[in-house]
Amino acid sequence: MLPKLKISDYLLKRLEQVKQQCSGCLFGVFYGEGTLLLMGFNVESTIGHLNYEQIQYKFPAELDLCGLVKFGDCSDVEAHLSEVFKDVDITDNPILLHCELGTLVGLRAYFLMHGKLEQVPYEVMLPAQLYRDFCFTRLKCNWTIYCEATNQSVQHEMHALRKMLSGGSLAFNIQPTKVFLTNTSIHGKSYADGKQNVTNESFIMDILNAVQEVLLTNQEDKENVKSKKSCIQDIKLSTVYGALGSDYDIIDIAVLRCKTRDVSDTESSSRILPSMSMCLRPNEHKFSIPIEVESMAILNKSTKVSRLYDILIESICRALRLSEQSISERLENTEFQKLKAPKMYNFFPQEFGHFISCSYLEGLGDCSPSMQDKRKRLHRHFGLPITRPYFRRSNACIFRNELPPQSPLINTHVNVKSSGVTEGKQYLVKGNYYYYHYLQQQIQDKGWGCAYRSLQTICSWFLLQGFTDRKVPTHIEIQEYLVKIGDKPQSFKASSQWIGSTEVSMCLQGFLGVDSKILHVSSGAELPTLGSDLVMHFQTQGTPIMIGGGVLAHTIIGVDYCLQSGEMKYLILDPHYTGEEDLHTIQTKGWCGWKGPDFWDKKSYYNLCLPQRPVIF
Repeated sequence: MLPKLKISDYLLKRLEQVKQQCSGCLFGVFYGEGTLLLMGFNVESTIGHLNYEQIQYKFPAELDLCGLVKFGDCSDVEAHLSEVFKDVDITDNPILLHCELGTLVGLRAYFLMHGKLEQVPYEVMLPAQLYRDFCFTRLKCNWTIYCEATNQSVQHEMHALRKMLSGGSLAFNIQPTKVFLTNTSIHGKSYADGKQNVTNESFIMDILNAVQEVLLTNQEDKENVKSKKSCIQDIKLSTVYGALGSDYDIIDIAVLRCKTRDVSDTESSSRILPSMSMCLRPNEHKFSIPIEVESMAILNKSTKVSRLYDILIESICRALRLSEQSISERLENTEFQKLKAPKMYNFFPQEFGHFISCSYLEGLGDCSPSMQDKRKRLHRHFGLPITRPYFRRSNACIFRNELPPQSPLINTHVNVKSSGVTEGKQYLVKGNYYYYHYLQQQIQDKGWGCAYRSLQTICSWFLLQGFTDRKVPTHIEIQEYLVKIGDKPQSFKASSQWIGSTEVSMCLQGFLGVDSKILHVSSGAELPTLGSDLVMHFQTQGTPIMIGGGVLAHTIIGVDYCLQSGEMKYLILDPHYTGEEDLHTIQTKGWCGWKGPDFWDKKSYYNLCLPQRPVIF
């Protein structure tokens, strides 16, 4: 019986962007009663070279090679079919997708059945269903290997480490519950008196419920009240452990090292290996290399918990292989024979709908030639443009449970109340940002710091999108820079004087090397005449806009525009807010929300600073 085929909507949109004749590999998740979900792909780096062996470890565990995609009329598809299909392990029926260039019209899917390709229908899985049916695990751990500065020695030690980890030497704890996994069993509850009990017969959804129960109990204890309205479904793990820009639930895993092991009735204690020690031979020069692992796996929520231990081990082994690759690539270059420590980074490109992992060597900056070449290959492998960064270190995922306690709120416009524009189309900021406003960071800037706060919000956007690794500038740093370039007198430093859109553009250029486009209107009543300019900005640049009029500054993070009627509303991030970091208050009281044309003062002129994205990768 052939598998049921589903294709992620994210994947279809990426396939539609391929405009050149080529082949690539497909990666998917096999789950349930014979369903294959296609989620990722890579294209050949050079003609005839798919390089899927190097790419597949970058995907989360359980997202595996499952077939081939060809774009246009590829003459070498038959050769690629036999090459790829022999390495497909997750199904006996590898898949072939045939796409026309630049369009989804005519997309055809085939499964290999008894040596023949059979065309099959497919369903599209939309993002909301992806987030509902799937989740990810995330764990962090580290080891140290001892090896010589040769590829052979590195490969030998990494192989030995993977073999040791696959032998049952690890245990796992589902944070923050009392659920533990070993290679022989899983047991535990959400907490000592909890209702959610997890066993080998449980499902991943039961683990999610156990985590939610603990979080709900902790929340009620903190508030010292038992809310009758609250239930575990009110706790969204994506908002607790999730990555910024992603709505997936994340299961946080703690890694434990077994000090003892279970001995079954059929296993004699005489078969347990004694402890071992290592002695170095004379003249043997070995180096210690710390290996930092941060691995992920994708899980359908109906997956049996009994499979989880092996999946977590596989996720660690994939990360170790990536670490080995990064060390080996460096050693293969005869110019570099010095060992450097690898470090894992996880990325969530918005176009993908899944995570990607990379291992980079410490001490090699993002602007070094070898790192630029590495990222350029990644862009080529995944069919991405080289006009914006995706895999710089500053692009790495920020997980919500690791945010500093005093950090500003992020993406406050998500789930904001509708604008009410009839037949309008929304054009919004693309990516993540911090909401900066009055009185944060213990700065008493009420009445004069609104433009500073708007500038900080814009700078945070460039930081979180990977265009820079520079921290968001403080008020005093902004003032010192404007004095340094001669725009302001010395008395401006440490003052309470306000700035405008021109100063904001100067600071963006000075701090980040970012150019800006400045627009003017003589009154707030004329702002709707810039409708097409704002739409184009959010379509092509996607950066927050600073707008200043009179002595007030705001940040525009989107517009809702009806082309037929000309009606437009503006999604405003108001820096004049002085309260706590309370998203509910910020949204319901209109500090982040849609504003109509009456919001702007008809007697004041306005200048708009539209930051332009630099072309880097």
